[in-house]
Amino acid sequence: MRFGATHPVDGRGAAHVRGAVAGLISGSVAVAAHGWAAPSAVPDSTALMLLGATTAVLGALVSGLRTGAAGLTAALAAGQLLGHFCLGWGSGHLHHGDLQLTPAMIAAHVLAAWAAALLVRGVEAAYRTGVAALARIIPFFPRASAICGPAPLRTTHRGRLVPRILVTGTGGTRAPPATALV
Repeated sequence: MRFGATHPVDGRGAAHVRGAVAGLISGSVAVAAHGWAAPSAVPDSTALMLLGATTAVLGALVSGLRTGAAGLTAALAAGQLLGHFCLGWGSGHLHHGDLQLTPAMIAAHVLAAWAAALLVRGVEAAYRTGVAALARIIPFFPRASAICGPAPLRTTHRGRLVPRILVTGTGGTRAPPATALV
């Protein structure tokens, strides 16, 4: 994010927000749909770790995506399918070849991907608006004054040092007494 009158809104920040929101929405909808379809089956840690890795990869891919709403919806639908596989892995129904992809479930996933794409676009637009407003407001805040002159090279504090301690043969106050050295 850059500030000042000459800098336009940073597109990279909006892409990062788009990717983060797409990954979070995809994972959240997958967990919510899994909980709605099988309320008694709690996903195990392996399935949740797979889901987290998949949504992170999906978010990274979406942040680099330059297509419109159709590409975003397709990426989110793929995220829904991958989330279904990740959470189905832990419940055991993928081991027997039963994907449980009924027409109602496919329609629900497509509808959820479309709604998530609308939400991602809305968050991205809100981010662009907020950053544009901050870019116009922040230059008017007073800035901290610069420190005048170079930093002092020496400290002004001098500890109390007794010179006779330095010239004694015992090595100062940290050495053993001279009688112990014999």
